[in-house]
Amino acid sequence: MNQETENSQGQSEERRQPEPAGVEGVAPASGLENAVNDLNEQLEAKQKELEEALQRYLRLAADFDNFRRRTRQELEDVRKTAAERLIGELLPVLDNFERALASARTLFPENVVTGIEMIYRQLWHVLEQSGAQLMKVAGQPFDPTRHEAFEQVETDDLPEGTVIEEVQKGYLLNGKVLRPALVRVAKRPSLDEFAEV
Repeated sequence: MNQETENSQGQSEERRQPEPAGVEGVAPASGLENAVNDLNEQLEAKQKELEEALQRYLRLAADFDNFRRRTRQELEDVRKTAAERLIGELLPVLDNFERALASARTLFPENVVTGIEMIYRQLWHVLEQSGAQLMKVAGQPFDPTRHEAFEQVETDDLPEGTVIEEVQKGYLLNGKVLRPALVRVAKRPSLDEFAEV
């Protein structure tokens, strides 16, 4: 009897187990394929969104770098322009300081002149640290971008177009002409003088 009950229980358990849906196998595979296709489409859509977001991020990062570089350059330009204007306004003061110093050498005792020279050197040192440089012009060929002709002097001693003397000093600021030098320039004697002889 035990065997019969066991057999009947085994048969009932076999009956209780659900049979796979769609015994033919067509319906579940089709549903599974649709689900996989849907998931693949969603994955592709998300990958496309991710790629678009990455491209937006890269463009924003590049724009920010360009903005930062442009801002830094504008700030540097403003600083240079401010320094150029201030130094340009100080040049006449420096010229007058040099004239006063030359006059003081003849009028005041040596210790007073030494003190004035120290102040002058200190002022010039500050200007140099800001990028100001004194032009060297004597004996150089006349350059209209760096020199302003004050007078032409006839001479045979120097080639024509050579700077003979500096009337007012010229200055550069970071290699750029801040104030052209006012100069006397050599020229050949005119032929009219020889015609009179």
